[in-house]
Amino acid sequence: MKIFDTIAAIATPLGSGGIAIIRISGENSQEISQQIIKTKSGRTLKELESHKLTLSDIHKPDDSDSVIDEALISIMRAPNSFTGETVVEINCHGGYFAAASILNMLLDCGARMAEPGEFTRRAFMNGKTDMLGAEATMDLIDAKSGLGLSNAAKSLNGTLSHKINALRDSIMEITANISAFADYPDEIEPLTEQEISEKLTSVKTELDSLIDGFETGKILRDGITTVIVGKPNVGKSSLLNALSRTERAIVTDIPGTTRDTIEEYINLKGASLRLLDTAGIRSEAADEAEQIGIERTMQNIELADLCLFVIDSNIPTDDRDEKIAEKLKGKNTIVILNKSDKTTKVTRSNIIEKFGFCEDDIIETSTPINSEPTGIDLLEKTIADKFALGTLSSDNVFISNTRQRDSLIKSKKSVCLALESAKNGMPFDILYVDLEDALSALGEVIGTTVQEEIIDMVFSRFCVGK
Repeated sequence: MKIFDTIAAIATPLGSGGIAIIRISGENSQEISQQIIKTKSGRTLKELESHKLTLSDIHKPDDSDSVIDEALISIMRAPNSFTGETVVEINCHGGYFAAASILNMLLDCGARMAEPGEFTRRAFMNGKTDMLGAEATMDLIDAKSGLGLSNAAKSLNGTLSHKINALRDSIMEITANISAFADYPDEIEPLTEQEISEKLTSVKTELDSLIDGFETGKILRDGITTVIVGKPNVGKSSLLNALSRTERAIVTDIPGTTRDTIEEYINLKGASLRLLDTAGIRSEAADEAEQIGIERTMQNIELADLCLFVIDSNIPTDDRDEKIAEKLKGKNTIVILNKSDKTTKVTRSNIIEKFGFCEDDIIETSTPINSEPTGIDLLEKTIADKFALGTLSSDNVFISNTRQRDSLIKSKKSVCLALESAKNGMPFDILYVDLEDALSALGEVIGTTVQEEIIDMVFSRFCVGK
């Protein structure tokens, strides 16, 4: 499937910068771009060598003397381009006005403004990438850690697609044999029930591995959402500052300083920790703003991958701590006994007996305003161990979004049905139906059988110009 109109968009973020890139793709990209480009060598765009930069002047249409910028022009002729169409890229000087002016001139000359993700969508439609590669492009742009970047890059380079296609090949080997035997029973040797069971068991094992890796892939893509929760003035903001090695949050002795959620990212063993410092929870909020902050704290706890429950070890726990502990039941939690540099009234034993937390999940810290914090290295190690960050290998590749996981689960269910039928000696045509469903679900992962509305949903996440 091909779309023949020509689209254009600014491919770099708006604002001041060294350069801005305007991308034009489509059947008439050269002709439209030629109307505002005059190369320093005097050659036309059609005469330029593909995939080479050429210094050029950018001028107003129909007035080659009205130069508005100097730029480097590159042409990538079809099919050897990102979209599979002929693409022209204009590398002009950075800044909002220059790039926007050039884009507007291209639109006046006949190009259409690209929709969000339309360049990548054309690459998908023209067979230059599959759905996994398209989604990996967005993950690469949004990567917040080294491991997340590596995982997205491997998906973009086809590592994950290769795994899915290998599974499809294994299933198609069975369906092809069943189909061929049905048509030519005297010429084709059918697979035995044991051979089919062994092949399907191998496929199921690989599907289990991919599905089990979803939580890891999600963490690599989005980071570990970590909520710092506790009563007012127990040291939550100081803990955020200590973990991020910044003065990100305001720290005072006045309770209720943090009324809204403060967000900060830190890198931990190659993964990203998304820290959320929240409003302190107390029985009655001082005003409406603080009440809204407390409500947001409760919402963030529900969505968190990890909760850091901060307790002032100098003050006995009370009903507010009990309320928080009750809210954290079933959540991945580390208890922080803060202000441990002073005379403590709350011990590890108190926390274990009263709230039921494990001893390994209790860390003593001190985060004074004007001196070096303690216990932070142990806290980081505990977090890393809890999520097995030290064992993550850059050689592995993980699925990273719900769409991929759901399609793999559908495929696994169909494989399990076929496996059960094979073990029970059911006719092979029964297996064939389930295996076709398994193939269809795997096709959804890479995009060969995906529905149009799913395609729309995927590419709606993209920015204009990508």
